[in-house]
Amino acid sequence: MSTNSAIRVFIADTHYLVRQGLKTIFAGPDGFEVVGETDDLSQILNLVEETQPDVVVVGLNIQGVSVVGIIEELRRQLPFKKILVLDTNEDANEIVRLLSMGVHGYILKQCDHQEIIDAVNTIVQGKNFFCSNVLKLNKTPLKSMSQVDNDSTIRLSEREIEILELISQGLTNNEIADRTFISSHTVASHRKSLMKKFGAKNNVDLVISAIKENFIAF
Repeated sequence: MSTNSAIRVFIADTHYLVRQGLKTIFAGPDGFEVVGETDDLSQILNLVEETQPDVVVVGLNIQGVSVVGIIEELRRQLPFKKILVLDTNEDANEIVRLLSMGVHGYILKQCDHQEIIDAVNTIVQGKNFFCSNVLKLNKTPLKSMSQVDNDSTIRLSEREIEILELISQGLTNNEIADRTFISSHTVASHRKSLMKKFGAKNNVDLVISAIKENFIAF
């Protein structure tokens, strides 16, 4: 395997067995290289800068300084690094909070090894990833315009809901256009309209607002 083309992965987790397990998973298929690991959260930023991974896998149970703080710092200082959160917590609010901070993927530790591989492959392509166990946490169906709560001030068409869900998957305008058989210009117009309706500053704000309002499930 050529390390020049490999996806570079950095692992941060308190538990030695978890780190070893992840290293074994990434050593299996071609295309991955574990460039570093740590059990000390306070060292992540320096080590990531030193090893320059494509993806940082962060266990939320790691000891040290605030996980929220270090993720925010990673996003601020190294915005092009992809962050995959590994957790045992089946808390939808926690997932929403982390997504709002800009993490690119969220998987539970009981997810199987193939989903971990799929997660890394997906987020390096610029898309978001949630493992199947996370997706089961929210069973709320998509709302149509006629299904929105009476006290809601937001009204969406079926097309807007369709595009909103595709945006939540991290797809670009061109990719959404291919899926929906409309022009990328029309997609961009819908995206702009959705931003305005939800009062969102960016795509993350949009997705978080849509999840909280139960317009999309994750």
